[in-house]
This record gives sequence, C-alpha cells and structure tokens, in this order.
Amino acid sequence: MTAALLSLLLAAIPVRPAADTGKLAREVGNGRPAVLHFWATWCGACVEEFPRLHDELHALSKTVGVALVSIDKPSDVARVEEFLRRFKLADLSAIVLDAPDPDPVAKGIGEKNWDGTLPATFVFDASGRLRKSFIGRTSARALAAAVKKLR
Repeated sequence: MTAALLSLLLAAIPVRPAADTGKLAREVGNGRPAVLHFWATWCGACVEEFPRLHDELHALSKTVGVALVSIDKPSDVARVEEFLRRFKLADLSAIVLDAPDPDPVAKGIGEKNWDGTLPATFVFDASGRLRKSFIGRTSARALAAAVKKLR
C-alpha cells in the first residue's frame, strides 16, 4: 500500500449507522456541549447555509464539540470530503450517517418535530440532552446564542 493511499484511508470520514445517532452528541461533546449540524451534498439549502455558518462553526469548535453529519450515501464519502474542502470545513469533525430513513435519526436526536428536513442543527448540553433545534436554515447569531446559554 502506498503512503498516499494509506493517508487517504486514514483521513476518510467515518460512516456510522443510523442506530448510532443517539450516541453522537455525547461522543462529539466528550463532556462539553455539542452541536450536530445535519446536511447533505445534494441539499441546495445546505449549500446556501454553509458559507454563512462557516466562521461560527469554526469558532464554536474551539469550546464545544461540533460535528457535521452528512446524510449522503456511504458510497459518496469522497464527494462529501470534496464538498467540505470546497467550503473550507474539512478541518471540522464530520460523519456520514447511513440513514436512508429519517425516523430513527429523529428519534435518536430526540426531536419529535424533525421530519428529516435539511439542513438541521441541534445543540446539546454537556450530558448529551437536546436543548435547541434549528430545523431548516439558521443564522450564525442564533446558533451562537443557543450555545452561549449552555456555558
């Protein structure tokens, strides 16, 4: 195996099953509040939102756990990675969630009103309890305010 191929394999975004959704906030937060931002490469609203949230997501990642959770197909990991590079978000934690059905994902997040609409951003306290949901686009200011309430 070449060094370049080994490097690519080690850098690949992990693919997680939908059944892991309920664990993500605690894992990402690791004892701190967490932000899970759900998106997909095929989501036009996500493409519009990423530039507006870019700076805030980076700022938040210094004090809370932040993960970009893609709902793309597991076979599209390379496409997801390229998308994140294009929007200068590849340095943030990212996951591809193998979730063809949104119901188990919404249940795992704990948001009964979420029907799988993307983008969606969820803010959790340090114990992994859902504290704020943004279904559809949100602003950097609203996201920052929701996280600030947890500190």
